[in-house]
Amino acid sequence: MLTADRSNPACDSKLGGNSGHPLNLIPFFGRIKPFPGRGIVYTLIWNTIFAAVFAAFWIIFDPHVHLMRVLWVNLVVANCIGFFIHGGFALGRRLVGRWLQDASFAARAFYYSIVSIIGVFAGYALGSALLDWPQLWTSVLSPEGATSILLLSLIISATLATIFFARERQATAEMEFQRERARVEAAEKQTRVAQLQLLEAQIEPHFLYNTLANVITLIDAEPATAKHMIERLIDYLRRAAAATGSAEATLGRQVELLRAYLDLIVLRMGSRLSYRIDVPPELSGLPLPPMLLQPVVENAIKHGLEPKIAGGEVSVTARRQGDRLLLAVTDNGLGVRATRAAGSTGLGLANLRARLSTMHGTHATLAIEDRQPGTRVTIELPMLTEEQPA
Repeated sequence: MLTADRSNPACDSKLGGNSGHPLNLIPFFGRIKPFPGRGIVYTLIWNTIFAAVFAAFWIIFDPHVHLMRVLWVNLVVANCIGFFIHGGFALGRRLVGRWLQDASFAARAFYYSIVSIIGVFAGYALGSALLDWPQLWTSVLSPEGATSILLLSLIISATLATIFFARERQATAEMEFQRERARVEAAEKQTRVAQLQLLEAQIEPHFLYNTLANVITLIDAEPATAKHMIERLIDYLRRAAAATGSAEATLGRQVELLRAYLDLIVLRMGSRLSYRIDVPPELSGLPLPPMLLQPVVENAIKHGLEPKIAGGEVSVTARRQGDRLLLAVTDNGLGVRATRAAGSTGLGLANLRARLSTMHGTHATLAIEDRQPGTRVTIELPMLTEEQPA
């Protein structure tokens, strides 16, 4: 016999919205998705239940009454009372909704009592008029009838207060749970960012230290070459700084930085090193995490090509495969076995694998293949759009 339609889910339990309707305590009704007019439909069902209960009591105490007459009278009166209360809560939500959100339990219980008492008396008045039964309204106004109506109103208001207070506590608990989950997710995201920054910080100096060490060895023997290498190093660092400060981390920018890096290494190794980069122009704008290719290329040169007397070639390719991006770095150097035999720690590739795992979980892979001669390292990761962050 009671409900109030809701329009604000955040305050359902406090205002007596659909989620606080007594029928929602029944699992079947609680699982039904909201739909327009659900409050009215639920109120009609609830009123019918009340009418059936009161009709049953009437028949028990007076078995000689006409069954259909009893059912009809109780159905009319129950719906009059129920929809008056329904309308009372709808009106109350508009008039005192904001106050009710912050009101104490006692204040809300008093509010429910007032609405219920008015709804019950108004419902009996309308019911007696619709049934053309003035004696019903007269009995309601009698001391015994008024006492019964007040008792019925208190039962209704107590039911409302209990249901809505329980709903309010549940809604508050769910809100706190969602807030805590958001806080934990934010903390986990900050942790992942910190891990990425740490891993990148371990990778970038790795190349710088090696280059400076080579410059030192050339200063006395080949000062002109050392000077030229320093100039190229400055050019490389300028490009790296520009890429780091840019909001766009794309495959194309990494390729530009990689060319500057390889030009610097070619200057050091001379004819012993050649390189080839095959990246389709349509893939250049794809977002890509920074320092993803260079550690692989650096690893191929340091452990595969540089120790090899004849040197060799390193190639970088990028291909699209459905919604996946495939990056491959291939060299014809000494290969994986020789690299492991030489005691390589594989720090660069290990950090890269950790970065991929942190960013994409199991959706990104790094595979190392011994090609005899040489090695191929393949990186496969989800294809990101230009709107998605790398």
